[in-house]
This record gives sequence, C-alpha cells and structure tokens, in this order.
Amino acid sequence: MSRHLRPLNPRQLEAFRAVMLTGSMTGAGRLLSISQPAVTRLIRDLEADLRLTLFLRDGAQISPTAEARELYREVARHFVSTERIREAAMAIRQYNAGRIRVASILALSSSCMPNAVDAFARTYPEMVVSVHSGASVDIIDLVVNGSVDVGFVAMPPGRNDLAAEPLPASEVVCLMPRNHPLARREVITPADLDGQDFVALGSSSLMRLELNALLQLSNAQPRIRVESLFSSTVAAYVDRGLGMAVVDPLAASVADPARTVARSFRPAIRYELSVVYPPHTNRPPPLQDFVNFFSEAYARELEATRALVARA
Repeated sequence: MSRHLRPLNPRQLEAFRAVMLTGSMTGAGRLLSISQPAVTRLIRDLEADLRLTLFLRDGAQISPTAEARELYREVARHFVSTERIREAAMAIRQYNAGRIRVASILALSSSCMPNAVDAFARTYPEMVVSVHSGASVDIIDLVVNGSVDVGFVAMPPGRNDLAAEPLPASEVVCLMPRNHPLARREVITPADLDGQDFVALGSSSLMRLELNALLQLSNAQPRIRVESLFSSTVAAYVDRGLGMAVVDPLAASVADPARTVARSFRPAIRYELSVVYPPHTNRPPPLQDFVNFFSEAYARELEATRALVARA
C-alpha cells in the first residue's frame, strides 16, 4: 500500500529555494532572516518528507544533486505563480485606490499618449496612470484578459471578443527627405516609388501588405534600404536621408520638418485605430474621461499632419 503523503511545508520549499539561489545554508538564512541551523533543519525535513537526497555535504560546503536541480525547476514555477498572485492583489489594491491601466501601439506612445496623460493628470491629480506600449495583437490580448482597462490599437478583422469603438479614420502619407527630387510634387503614387531608396515597415504590417499590393499593380519596385517594425522609427530613418517611406499620419507628425516633408499618397490607404475595452465591464467616469482626452489629442495629431501635407 502507498504511504499517505502529507502536504509539503511551504517554509521548507522557501528554504530549499533560498539555498538553491544563494548556494549555501548560511546565505539562505540571511535571505530568509532566519538562522543557518534553522535552514539546515528545514532542508533535512524536506529531504525526509520527499525521500530524496537534495544536497551533498562536504563539511561546510554543499552541492545540489541532480534531483535537487530537477525539483528546483518545479519549485521555481510555484514561486513565480505565487508572485503573480501577490502582484495581482497589489494591482487590485492600487486600482481601487485610484489607478487606470492603459495600453497603446508605439506610434501613439510618443504623440497622443503624453498629451492625454497630461490632461488626465491635471483633472485627476490623485490618480495613477499605468501606461503600456506594444503591438496591437499583444495589447488586445491584455485587454481581453483584463490586464489593462483600455487599449488603443489597429483592430484586426474578425475580433469580436471585446468592445471596440473606432477613432476618426485617416490616410497614410509619404515621407521623404526635404531635398528629394520628388519633394516638389503634391501627390506621390506607387509608380513614383519605383527604383527609389525606401524605408519599409516590417513585412507583417497590414499597411506594408496593402502598399505591396498597390506596388505590384503598378509594376513598381522600390529599393528597400531599411526595414523597421515601428513607423516612428521609420520616420527617424527618413529624417537621416535613408529614403522615402509610406507611413501612418502619427509617424509623419514626429518627423523632423527641417529635414523631412510629408506628401499625400494615392491611391489612398486608410489608417484606422480603435479604442478597445474588456468585454462586459463597467467604464468608470475617470476611464471615460481619459478616453475623451486621448480622442481629443488624437484629433489634434491628425489635424497637424493634414497641415503638414497641405504645405506642399
């Protein structure tokens, strides 16, 4: 018959983890604020309970056995889960005490987001805004699982597992160095890009895919010099004269107007962002106010880009 297994003592696991992290009983004692003999006793009790030899002793020196290393992988996962629970509880306390958690694509993090946060902070000086930046697909996952309260993203087709509201639509623009021969034109077409030095968005970008389709129809092939995942980085490369680019209007707004010009691009490629919320959740007034501040900042950015293009 199998022997009855009693639950493991969490303190024993803490001691084992501390010994593995520090490499000694004495170091583990300092980490746990207990004496070295107390650590030794906890380890011996754990070995007895598990019927495993976890450490080889050579005087004051110890070395973990292969069994200890294998066990440590499981114990480490346990403590990661425990820490996540602790962090989640802290986040709940902070949210209830006055915190909103927002996430946006990188293109917004250096343009609209600081302005929205500034306006919100002036209205709600006691509240904390936790801001996360990333790719749309990652932000949507954070929103769906409730890790953030609101996200500002390029909404992929087919997602119906969250609440979404569209922001005002715009169009992509063409950036180029101010001294570029095509800078004299008011409108740039796919055919104009043929043979030109070009800074491209990453191959998985929806905007890149739409542009590629137009280039193929025009039998145009730009000479790609640089690829970047983020449109703001693309604008920085254009600033440095590395080529032309077709980017979202937000990237155009952060380009250096002393070195770079923005022109209309035709046929138009629409640029659409959405505000996304976790499904079936309430939206407290501070959160809705933040979204309003953001929407106002976004509208100003789009208007600034239209003004840049109009100066052609």
